[in-house]
Amino acid sequence: MLLSRDRGLLRRREIWAGAYVYSHRPDDQLKDVLSRFAPPLAPWTRCTACNGLLRQARKETVHDRLHDGTQRSFDVYAQCADCGQVYWRGAHHAHLEAIVAEALRDQAPASAG
Repeated sequence: MLLSRDRGLLRRREIWAGAYVYSHRPDDQLKDVLSRFAPPLAPWTRCTACNGLLRQARKETVHDRLHDGTQRSFDVYAQCADCGQVYWRGAHHAHLEAIVAEALRDQAPASAG
């Protein structure tokens, strides 16, 4: 599924599954996509570079891919099983976690009662 704000791109013959994203604002785009398509959410399990599965990685096995400051500051890592990209909970993680938490709340089924 290709999501885009480019209507011309979405009209191309090669695109067999696509949808127009209405808003210019990322917050609204996320809410729109989640409400229209209701994809199953599994945060922190896929690589943002290639969509491969992430697995826990020991610091010793990824140290050669890290800058010195990252090696000194963090001990918990994940690595993509496909492309080898390394992830850690850096300075931006709290902001990303808040976005993910809101998305999960928005998708939670309404409780009966």
